[in-house]
Amino acid sequence: MTRPLRVLLLIDAFRMGGAETLLAPLAVAFRDSNVEMEFVSVLDASADAAKTNEILNEAGVVTRALGIKRLLDPTAIPKVVREIRRADFDVVHAHLEMATTLAVPAAAIAGRSAVCTFHHVARPLTGREGARERLAVAAAGHAYRALFVSQASRDSFQEIYRPKGLPGNWDVMHNGIDIGNFVPGPADAEVRTELGGTEGPLVVLPAAFRDFKGIPNAIRAWPLVLERFPDAVLSLVGGGSAEAELRAEVAAAGVGQNVVFAGVRSDMPKVYRAADIVLLPSIHGENLPTVLIEAAASGRVVAASRTGGISDIVVHGETGMLFEPNNPRALADTVIELLADPGRCRTLGEAAVIRARSEFSASSWAERLYALYAEAAGKKR
Repeated sequence: MTRPLRVLLLIDAFRMGGAETLLAPLAVAFRDSNVEMEFVSVLDASADAAKTNEILNEAGVVTRALGIKRLLDPTAIPKVVREIRRADFDVVHAHLEMATTLAVPAAAIAGRSAVCTFHHVARPLTGREGARERLAVAAAGHAYRALFVSQASRDSFQEIYRPKGLPGNWDVMHNGIDIGNFVPGPADAEVRTELGGTEGPLVVLPAAFRDFKGIPNAIRAWPLVLERFPDAVLSLVGGGSAEAELRAEVAAAGVGQNVVFAGVRSDMPKVYRAADIVLLPSIHGENLPTVLIEAAASGRVVAASRTGGISDIVVHGETGMLFEPNNPRALADTVIELLADPGRCRTLGEAAVIRARSEFSASSWAERLYALYAEAAGKKR
């Protein structure tokens, strides 16, 4: 029997974030493969989030912590080296900055290859935060492969840290999610009613009420949509501290009858299927928004702004429609164009399902990673 490929997955801590919670579907996708994976955090377990551990435990993941207190702890790299040698790992895959800074030199000392993943769109940083990211980028230059989860992420890191040229080991590899519950199907009439839907079109905007999501632009665009489709409803699915400000925007725009605050929902597969269009008008900061992958897997056409990693998910004119960010007129024109052509919405939605399954499922992500791990393991230093 072939010896399993052993991978040490190292992360800063099991906090509550996208990078951390994505480890659960990844573990499930690798469960019946020839990969043995262990999940270890650099920091003390006190930095973990209970909810994240709950999600990982449900996926069968047992976590451990190395208990390293700070990045410049002289015992930090030796601890990681011992961890690599303990179970004779073939490859170390580091997620996030502290883990990357420690894992790359430790793997070199242990004679193993390191892979690292950056999960965000970079922005100029100063002080300790900037120093930590610079160290991680410097370490990544010596990894077997440095992965960025979207083209926008890699472009942003290159612009800030490597403007003279793209390093040869920097690649884009999209993360995947568990899309098993997100499948095409008919709308649930009760859910559609709860979201504010009537006989007219229903556009769902699923997002936390945060400034970079661009929700005010959707509200400001809605009077323009109503000129063409007077009974169109914009359903805001989410919540947050900006709700009062958004309600004031709705009042100022005079669209209180056609913009619904639907609250936070736990039945998102049904929410997507209830929508005629799923809208995301973000203005900056998006890397690889999960809601767009979920909506695509559900077979619903997406209209989204052309910013960050959104264009990695939505292929304009093929699996959805993109518009310029921070532009209510462009948003309205895109929504109107789609609402006027239900047949095209169906065609785009069908193509979106295929792309979601082939490019953004946890199983497709695991397949890409396995190929990379095998290649890296074959080139141990």
